[in-house]
Amino acid sequence: MKITNQLSNSIDVSYNFDYRGQANPGYSGDLPSYQYNVPGTFTILQKAFLSGGTIAYKCNKATVFETRVIGAQYSSCGGGKIVMTLIDNAILKAYDQVEIKWGDRETTTWTKGGSLTFEHNYASVATPPTVSITGLYAGGKACDKGRVNSLPITFERPQLNEIQTSAVEMRSDGTVRLTYKGVAGIPTNIQYSTDGTSFTTSGTRSSGGTQPYDIKGLNKDQVYKVRLSSEDLCAGSTETLPITTMTLSGNTADGANSLKWNQYGDASQFEGYDLLRDGTIIKSFTAIGETSYTDEDVECGTFVEYQVVAKLKDATSTSAPVGIKVETGSAKPIGGGSVSVLDKNSVAIKAKVPGAGPNTSFELSIERAEAGSTLFKKIITLYNQSDYIDNNAKTSELSYCYRMSYENSCGQKVPVSEPICTILLNKNLTTLNWTSASPIMGGFEEYNVVQTGSAGASQDIPVQKNTSYTVKLNSQSDLEYNFLIKAVSQDGDFESLSNIINYRRSAGVFVPDAFTPNGDGFNDILEAKSEQLQSFNISVMNRWGVVVFHSDDIAKGWDGTVEGTSAPVGYYYYKMTFVDDINQTVEKSGTFMLLR
Repeated sequence: MKITNQLSNSIDVSYNFDYRGQANPGYSGDLPSYQYNVPGTFTILQKAFLSGGTIAYKCNKATVFETRVIGAQYSSCGGGKIVMTLIDNAILKAYDQVEIKWGDRETTTWTKGGSLTFEHNYASVATPPTVSITGLYAGGKACDKGRVNSLPITFERPQLNEIQTSAVEMRSDGTVRLTYKGVAGIPTNIQYSTDGTSFTTSGTRSSGGTQPYDIKGLNKDQVYKVRLSSEDLCAGSTETLPITTMTLSGNTADGANSLKWNQYGDASQFEGYDLLRDGTIIKSFTAIGETSYTDEDVECGTFVEYQVVAKLKDATSTSAPVGIKVETGSAKPIGGGSVSVLDKNSVAIKAKVPGAGPNTSFELSIERAEAGSTLFKKIITLYNQSDYIDNNAKTSELSYCYRMSYENSCGQKVPVSEPICTILLNKNLTTLNWTSASPIMGGFEEYNVVQTGSAGASQDIPVQKNTSYTVKLNSQSDLEYNFLIKAVSQDGDFESLSNIINYRRSAGVFVPDAFTPNGDGFNDILEAKSEQLQSFNISVMNRWGVVVFHSDDIAKGWDGTVEGTSAPVGYYYYKMTFVDDINQTVEKSGTFMLLR
């Protein structure tokens, strides 16, 4: 407190800073300031000797506010929970309010007369926080707050946060199976509720690690909330967020199955629903209010089983399975199919039968015809199978067409499908050609030429819907390639491959050493052999250099006659020029023997 003497004619001034009316109070000398050690209202007595020889007295009131730090104690209860108590003493009573900053951006304000005990839960225990505690005064007072008490927090048992449920599954018999992680030595109650307010304890465990627990005797069509409650070090409990169980119902009508389920109970945890049919996801939902679906991909007579799974931030909740047998509706057409060459003798046939699954009963019939023929013959009837391998084919010589039909378990039949035909690939010199009939039911996007070099590198070359492709090679290309044609369905579910064609770069031309044009049907024509030339010509000359035969067509050979007369036996010479598949012009000559 600052002291100011307002007497201008004083000679000596002294003070008593806690005058209580006593007759002979003690005085302190003239001071510029004075500090009180406790709060309160004090009377200050001033004694002054004036220049005229008189003595003057004056009193003044001084109110001193508390500025000392407020005391507090805390207990770490486990996980991120602490319980803090303010110390009730004269220092606390001096303040009107107390501001508590927990160190995680959250603040609590205590007002005089309120409870002195506070619970606080920290979301993270990775970094120990520091709590700031400050006494406050109500508005209009000369002081607004006292000094800050900084209280470091130490978490004694953070592993309580590890006690969490990872999965909840309702079963057909009314048993709820929990999968959760416990901590050894910490009692954990498994609890359930129908209203989310009043919870019943089904059992208590103190074991650690991931483990299952069954709550038995519940109603599979009732929605429950399930949670874990663990005892903490402050004689209290730490509860996990409740997980809502899922219920599912369904019925069949007009060849479709209608399904409904409950809306998940906590939007803050919710991430989506998965609807399963026979264990496979058939539809996913992202809105918490989407709670129904009509499954039209089913067939009369089939029995299917559904479940709905609520996907949460840290867990899943799965309904009990619901089985439905479809009794009405008409048979649907086959939803897709393909044929694909496996090797030189085998063709893989695949079909998408409506509603096919592990509980489905159907018969699939497959017919085959050679491409171009309208005569289809049944080759197999499959029972509850939609894939088949035909091992009686010559895939490098012929294209085969297949068509399919099926009968469901209600005896409903569908007409045969449109034909789908294997891709037959051929090579003509440097050009690849293949058949145009569709190998995939419903069509496909485009063909791809798959080029695989002898070094192992493979390349997919898109050629749209064209049915030919000219090989593009150069002197840096591999010496040998395999080619096949690939088609993929528009939805990506089906793929068809052709037979494989081998292609050798710069294969050259072969001319025999002799031939015997004697009419016996063997070796009667002198023929040059090559499969991949861009152009070709050959001239045959007798021993005097006279040209006796010339051709620009490698497929046209010499029959051993000159102007209709048999040429004499003996040696002949040939000269040829050709352009190979990498645009090299090659000249070649040699001799051969004509024999009779």
